[in-house]
Amino acid sequence: MTAASRPDHPRLRRTAGDRRAQLVQIGLELLPTTPVQELTIDEVARRAGISRSLLFHYFATKRDYYTAVTRAAADLLWEHLLPAPGTPPDQQVTGMLDRYVGWVETFPESHLAFVRGAGGGDPWVSEVYEEMRARLVELALSALELPDDARRRQLVLAWFAFTEDLVGQWVQEPTMTRDELLELLRDVLARLTDR
Repeated sequence: MTAASRPDHPRLRRTAGDRRAQLVQIGLELLPTTPVQELTIDEVARRAGISRSLLFHYFATKRDYYTAVTRAAADLLWEHLLPAPGTPPDQQVTGMLDRYVGWVETFPESHLAFVRGAGGGDPWVSEVYEEMRARLVELALSALELPDDARRRQLVLAWFAFTEDLVGQWVQEPTMTRDELLELLRDVLARLTDR
């Protein structure tokens, strides 16, 4: 190889952690248009500029890769839903609902795939999904300043299931205004939790 034929910028070798993060990021970038179960390893490897077999050096199986992408997406949603520090308790759930509806409006197919994947028995999706819902229940109980007991946890969890389903349907076919949707969701939560 002559000096003239060498690339201008030498290829930097990535650490294993950097490469894993890059591959997960590619999966996240594809999620708005492709449900996680439909991500192809070949496409991810192509976008990363690596071979398919090298991807499996960083993730032992396709399921391991899908789980990492699903967990990263759930973490992004969690960060998106968290109230800003100092938000008054009475505005925390309202803000969380507003941001959640916005998220589903932006990523309807990915949201649907996540909820259906969890409900459809994909164990790797279900595990991430259940962890996410448990964190949201804790957040809601804290924001509403409710005791953390089995009855209230069960009611708030049922409300989350209702919210997921209604918001998913509403995004596909709006039968009320966004403000009416948010008001309905707040009202149902208040009735369930005796607030």
